[in-house]
Amino acid sequence: MTENATVFKGCIFTDSLENYTNKTNVSLCQFLSFLGISDIVKHIEHNFYSNKDWHFRFDIGGMVKLSVVKFFRQLPYKKVIITEEEAWLLGFIEKDGVIQIPSAGTLHHFVKYRLGVGGTEQIMMMVGKKIAKLSKSTNAKMDSTPLEASRYDKYSDYNPHYGCKMDKAHITMIGTYPVFMTYTGGVDGDSPQLPNHINALLKMDVNIDEFYLDGSYDSFKNHADIWYRLNAKPMISLPKDAVINKEGKLKRINHWINKMWQLRTSKHMKIEDKLRFLYENGRQEQVGKYLRNQHLKDESFPDSCKLRSECERIHCHIKNTVKFDVRYIMEENRELYTKFSFITYQLLLLVNLQNGIKPANSFENYV
Repeated sequence: MTENATVFKGCIFTDSLENYTNKTNVSLCQFLSFLGISDIVKHIEHNFYSNKDWHFRFDIGGMVKLSVVKFFRQLPYKKVIITEEEAWLLGFIEKDGVIQIPSAGTLHHFVKYRLGVGGTEQIMMMVGKKIAKLSKSTNAKMDSTPLEASRYDKYSDYNPHYGCKMDKAHITMIGTYPVFMTYTGGVDGDSPQLPNHINALLKMDVNIDEFYLDGSYDSFKNHADIWYRLNAKPMISLPKDAVINKEGKLKRINHWINKMWQLRTSKHMKIEDKLRFLYENGRQEQVGKYLRNQHLKDESFPDSCKLRSECERIHCHIKNTVKFDVRYIMEENRELYTKFSFITYQLLLLVNLQNGIKPANSFENYV
């Protein structure tokens, strides 16, 4: 358990997050004082600020943490009120004996205009990479969840499966820890979002053995992409009427290997080498057909996909922690605010992971 040593009004204070794990109604600012995001602060400073001195009136790390407070407490900007001590805990600087606290307008400008959707996505990637490194899990899961809208909302689509107007959040987790999210319309398909999530996992340099998805991602290309690009086993739920595909049989794999003999291939190659060669030479779907056939032959495969049910539990926990819907949000702000709510959950999770607090998904002590 790490300890923080800080100076407040000339006095040195040493504290540890462990002192607050068994208490109730602890200020979230106290919790966030143990969050280490110095690299993220430097990234924001170098990419979203100019060299003008007045741009740095307020501490950047404090602005990020105050934004987390706003989204966690689900308050409008004008009602985000913190004490001088809470501002000190967030990292705001003391000047002439007074802690400098930003106004509601300054905080709004920081989130919407200084960072925007692009900056929010970059922070999401950096936090996701930190979480992935601290996670000991070697499996990933991906699923979508509804972002419910008002029944009178003219900007959201009605989804007959969920029986409501909604947008969608597509979330990838490492174990039970969310690391990446994309935002789409309420009736957009899940499968087209998979390449974005694979790219994100590659940028995070994750090391996973299995990737769990539901039947909406069942395509030959998805099977092949997960296996080849992530070097992971594609654990995609299959329909009950799924059948063995002829092109995915070993005989047909060997046929195409022989057909490309001029590229120095041989049917005596290991099956992994054959599949890799075919993937790299325009036969991705055939690779996916072979992988899918292997799952159909595996009698234990359907049971292993039950692990994906953890997605529903974590999605509910996110919605109980932050505002994770699009009700009463202007259409132009929905993607930004949804993603910042997601980042808020990620940063709360990161505090516990950095300080060795278990369970890492527990924040109910904080207000």
